[in-house]
Amino acid sequence: MNDTQKYLFDLQGYLVLEGVVDAALVTACNAVLDRYEQMPEVEYPPPLCLGQERSQENLYISNILEGDDVFLDLMDIPIVLDAVSTVTGGPYRLNHTYTIYRWGGGFTGMHMHGTPIIPKCQYHCRNGEMVSTLTKVVFPMLDCGPEDGCFAVIPGAHKSNFARPWGNHPEENPPLTPVPAKAGDAIIFTEALTHGSMVNTSGRPRRTLYFCYSIGYMPDWGGQGLVFGDDFAGRLSEPRQTLLQLK
Repeated sequence: MNDTQKYLFDLQGYLVLEGVVDAALVTACNAVLDRYEQMPEVEYPPPLCLGQERSQENLYISNILEGDDVFLDLMDIPIVLDAVSTVTGGPYRLNHTYTIYRWGGGFTGMHMHGTPIIPKCQYHCRNGEMVSTLTKVVFPMLDCGPEDGCFAVIPGAHKSNFARPWGNHPEENPPLTPVPAKAGDAIIFTEALTHGSMVNTSGRPRRTLYFCYSIGYMPDWGGQGLVFGDDFAGRLSEPRQTLLQLK
């Protein structure tokens, strides 16, 4: 990360890196995601599972990394890992992964914050060194603007000293800022940042992959059935095993 990127991440709580995923890889990932979109949950290979109940507006699949080897190339993109390493401020690991599909009317409610403190997702910066205990990377697989229900944040909320005074629906939060991005971009943010999405009003599909990196000693996130399979290490190179702390 350069000095401008560090400044913006500390100031806003997020950063957009443009064009970090090759178009051929985006196409290959979408082909697999097409398959899972149509697949009944009972046919998911373990440990894939629904992280939330499926609806006409939303589909959330936990542990998507193990769904196909095509996703493995997203876990260690150098420019992304450089940013994760910089904002973590110490040893880090890939903690969990998932994917979210969204259609007309779908949205993610606002969640997380700087105050009150949540033990597993905190952000601090002292003497020019950032510490984000959980940092997420959002990979849009389709171009996504505000009307498509794109990722959205309250900039700076990761450092707020006061509780958020509004409800969780996007339209109830006046400072909410959409973060549009194109397929192949990466949005990197600290989980302490208040975030969610805009409401999908276009009816066009939104499709995103989430790779979530924690400070190295943090326990698994838990919830939504987020785990790694017992035999997953055998599919990985030694550096990738190390990234997951499986070796």
